[in-house]
Amino acid sequence: MDRRRNSYTAVLFLAGLAAAMLYLVLGLAPSSKGFREVARSGRPVPQALCSKDPTPKEEARERPPARSTVRPLQNSLSPSLPSLEESLEAFSRFTQEADPALNQLLDRDHGFIELYGGIQRLLRRRIVEDTDPQYTVVKLEGELLTFAELEGEQMDMTTRAEEMAAFAQRIAKEYRTPLLYVQAPSKLSVAPLPDGIEDYSDREADQLLALLEEAGVDTLDLRPVFVQAAQEDPENARELFYRTDHHWSPEGAFLGYQTLCEKLEEDYRFRIDEELTDPESFDKYSFRAAFLGSQGRRVGSLYAGEDDVEIWSPKFSTDLTYSVPLIGVKREGPFVVSVLFPERLAETDRYETNPYTIYAGGDYLLSRAVNENNPKGKRILILRDSFGCGLTPFLSLCCQEVIAMDPRQFNGNQDMMLHYVNWLEPDLVIVLNSTGSLRVDKLYPYLPTARAAALAEKRAEEGQE
Repeated sequence: MDRRRNSYTAVLFLAGLAAAMLYLVLGLAPSSKGFREVARSGRPVPQALCSKDPTPKEEARERPPARSTVRPLQNSLSPSLPSLEESLEAFSRFTQEADPALNQLLDRDHGFIELYGGIQRLLRRRIVEDTDPQYTVVKLEGELLTFAELEGEQMDMTTRAEEMAAFAQRIAKEYRTPLLYVQAPSKLSVAPLPDGIEDYSDREADQLLALLEEAGVDTLDLRPVFVQAAQEDPENARELFYRTDHHWSPEGAFLGYQTLCEKLEEDYRFRIDEELTDPESFDKYSFRAAFLGSQGRRVGSLYAGEDDVEIWSPKFSTDLTYSVPLIGVKREGPFVVSVLFPERLAETDRYETNPYTIYAGGDYLLSRAVNENNPKGKRILILRDSFGCGLTPFLSLCCQEVIAMDPRQFNGNQDMMLHYVNWLEPDLVIVLNSTGSLRVDKLYPYLPTARAAALAEKRAEEGQE
């Protein structure tokens, strides 16, 4: 039996090499359809979504990211047929080490990643290790992918909590503005890791929330509603996240938005019409196989598949002005062409584009959404990681104004952060981070504490060297 298995492995390896050679010589490339062709039939697509260039009033437009330079291939494969032992040894190196430099030697369509991922799928591997340990990909139930750092250790959240508590106390004292810390979930809320793999992000979030509550900071943990959804209907709960990306889907972001709105009504005197939080108040337009996410790009579409993308468009009347002042973008009109960027679906290179940013446009340093239909509503300043992209367009529907900021720009300068608080005069400051962001120092610049000082000292030393 072992001999037959070894022979099969050798044949697989040789077939893979042959396929790679044919792929390179003939220049074969996977084709991608534009978003007109991938729209599901049976439901009309709004004219605004059918154009590569929707026509909101827009003073400036982002430039698409430049493609990376592709190095020419230098073929060093031996023309002689390897022995069985040599094939097994080479196959082992191929599947376990996967030198990332090979990615740059192949064509622009990332053929090596696709080939490597396809072999991993044939071998039914649930763990695909990366040369960077933090990007090792693990397959959960329901074909969901997640990142897992196999050799990681739990991080102490005490400094994080001290920074956040000090920031909350200062804005409450100087500006009489409350702060709400919102903990966004990860896929582990709806699908467990395979046995034998540890992940500490939920434990770290538990510690952070407990310390914040002890310090008197108001918190909202979104994870329980996702866990409950998974317990009640595991299959549908998995749709709350993209399978190939680390972010929540529009459905997941909307669930987070619904839960946040309940908190805003109960504790912060927001008045929110029921239709604004009813999913039946939105049309949903689906586009098949339109997204290869951050995790899928690490292992290729042959291993990961591709995600469908949904655009949620309110059935009720909307009128918003969305601007990104630092790059001169201004968009006006209905929800679907102001705070959404449906033209991103016209970009078909799965490895170069990110349809997740249809919602809010991307991780801008500062973006501003003004709801012209709610001039007497409340104003929110939200300091967020990339999960905020999916949430803030919905949040703009129940506010007069939402300003979203990426806290990484402040580099521990609390006075600069407070300058924006003073300028906006928000009714509420929200800090939103996912469990996967708790370890990212740059997302916690709320006070130049010992951790930030140590990082600054390290950077100074590196500069002197």
